[in-house]
Amino acid sequence: LFVVDSQNVLGKSVKEAGSYNVKILPDSEYKKTKEKNKDMATFNYEVIDGKYKGGKILYNNVVWDNEDIELSTKRFNTILTAIGVPDGTAIDSIQQLVNAAKGKTLNITVDWEHSDYNDRWNLSVKAYNKLDEEGSKPNGVERPNGKEANKNTFAQSHSNDPFASSSTIDISDDDFPF
Repeated sequence: LFVVDSQNVLGKSVKEAGSYNVKILPDSEYKKTKEKNKDMATFNYEVIDGKYKGGKILYNNVVWDNEDIELSTKRFNTILTAIGVPDGTAIDSIQQLVNAAKGKTLNITVDWEHSDYNDRWNLSVKAYNKLDEEGSKPNGVERPNGKEANKNTFAQSHSNDPFASSSTIDISDDDFPF
């Protein structure tokens, strides 16, 4: 009937931060932000190579802010350049941009970020680049546990060393068996 293949399963997820070659999925969409009704692209990605091939990275929201046209232009130009859109291409709307980007490939760098919305750690896109010819590169950093995972617990920990506040201990040479 078929041969079992662990790489061909439903719901595969990316379990490490890193740099991934991805395809922009057809369910990516144009929306308006809830609070200020700004144009927004929501990109969903699928890893196309390596250890997490088939894994999804979802809900990369990119907002167009009419109050900062220069930053918005740079933000979207970065994505468009990464997917190979040539200089001089006119973009008439964010909806047009999202529809044209579906199916295109690029390399994204992701890191773990805590969401106050769902109180979970999710992969968040930090950079967009052209495809990496060397392939996807997970960096070994897995999802943190809990809300406080990004804090430096070493500095906050209390010492369990019972001798930490003690003075020195003097041992004479006569006490050694050699």
